[in-house]
Amino acid sequence: MKTRIVSCVAALLVFCSGLWIAGSSVSAGGGNRCSDHCADIYKVKKDACKLIPLKNERKICERRAKESKDDCKHRCR
Repeated sequence: MKTRIVSCVAALLVFCSGLWIAGSSVSAGGGNRCSDHCADIYKVKKDACKLIPLKNERKICERRAKESKDDCKHRCR
């Protein structure tokens, strides 16, 4: 019975410390939310560009997606 209580307390302690570590890493990276948002939008646009079969048009699309990301990051500052 004692070992069961000790193991439950230990598991709870590990779980709580894991949540604390995960929460602190999220709050530490909170200052980059804007640039992370810009990077996510860029990835979606670039994935859409990959569907274009013609290389020349695909490169133009990728360049515009990158310019859009740079404009977005400029607004973050």
